[in-house]
Amino acid sequence: MDAMAVFKAEQWDAREIAIGACTGLEYDVVTPSESVKCLVWPGEGGCLYHLSASNSYSERIAEAIVGHLAKRAVPIGQTGDVAVMPFAFDEAVKFDRIVVAGPEVRLFEHLSEDLRKRMYFVAPAYACEFTDGMSAREFRHQLGRKDGWRVPVYRWDRAEKTRPSWG
Repeated sequence: MDAMAVFKAEQWDAREIAIGACTGLEYDVVTPSESVKCLVWPGEGGCLYHLSASNSYSERIAEAIVGHLAKRAVPIGQTGDVAVMPFAFDEAVKFDRIVVAGPEVRLFEHLSEDLRKRMYFVAPAYACEFTDGMSAREFRHQLGRKDGWRVPVYRWDRAEKTRPSWG
């Protein structure tokens, strides 16, 4: 069974959709406080890319990222668990990078072992948020910082931080 079929079997409510020129799966996680839209699509070598946004999903951003990564080799080298690529979104989008975190970041522990090894987390980012080649540990630190510099990658409506903030 291919990776998309395995994912669909585990995420039973995922719906097939066209994302630009790519076919992927879409599903929603809805709680009283937020609605998270998630997209999964295949990459080269059997990997799966996962993109999600909390209360801030933008088709424009999603299509740009999917179009850039679809049918490309996983952009993570031997030196790190995270790739940060400059990317020119259209002028209405303030982000200037795409971050891809490999399976080592362990964001998909609810999935089967086979899928966990194939899942790559993807998000729009600013140049100041992540470093190309950073480790999974450093990436997770950025997501959970308590000093005002935390990176809420699931919020696509976030502004670039120029000073600490806790909001």
